[in-house]
Amino acid sequence: MIIQIYAIVSKEDAESLCKLGTDHIGLVVSRNGDTDKGIVSVKTAKEIIGVIKDYGKIATIITDTSSPDGIKKYVEELHPDIIHICNELSDAELSSLNEMLSDLGIQLMYAVPVKDRSSIDVALHVQRYADFLMLDSPFRSNQMPGFVGATGKTHDWNISAEIVSLSYKPVILGGGLSPENVQDAKRKVRPAGVDAKTSRDISGGKGRKDIEKVKEFIRKVRELEKET
Repeated sequence: MIIQIYAIVSKEDAESLCKLGTDHIGLVVSRNGDTDKGIVSVKTAKEIIGVIKDYGKIATIITDTSSPDGIKKYVEELHPDIIHICNELSDAELSSLNEMLSDLGIQLMYAVPVKDRSSIDVALHVQRYADFLMLDSPFRSNQMPGFVGATGKTHDWNISAEIVSLSYKPVILGGGLSPENVQDAKRKVRPAGVDAKTSRDISGGKGRKDIEKVKEFIRKVRELEKET
């Protein structure tokens, strides 16, 4: 079971998460960063990814651009393992991005907003371009239209479970997961991995993680693995 935690803003948190056994560690990156929103600069991202790589973990990043040329520049500077796309893209855009990342040896994770049963067709269609599917909750009114995730809200797990059962690509489940519900989510959906962000943040901490909360989340996931 892959455990993915977003969005890391410090080397200290990255090291703590690595030591706790987090598999995928995610960053949201822009050129100059935005500390109020938990977005790191390229300079800070380099430092954090260095820590992640030192521990042999997977670094995944969301950038402020979805264009192949823009993402290529970030890849060449930061050398992540996975590019995570959280905006809805056309087939042509996804195909171009997939080709570029494949040439660079970088994997692509594509976020599918689980809105209703139409999301099943979307997921099964776009999986041809992605190495991972990320099932997450649709954007909130105060987010940028088209952005997927970071809502802190769950969605219909019945739909997610159907996508998992039909998909030939590994699926990571996100959207409001916490120690209180992650075991139920895992039993219901049976994803390849689970993702947490909002529920593990320190309130007012500008993206810093509550390490004890992360530890409890990981414990709950690993506990269920032992049972099964």
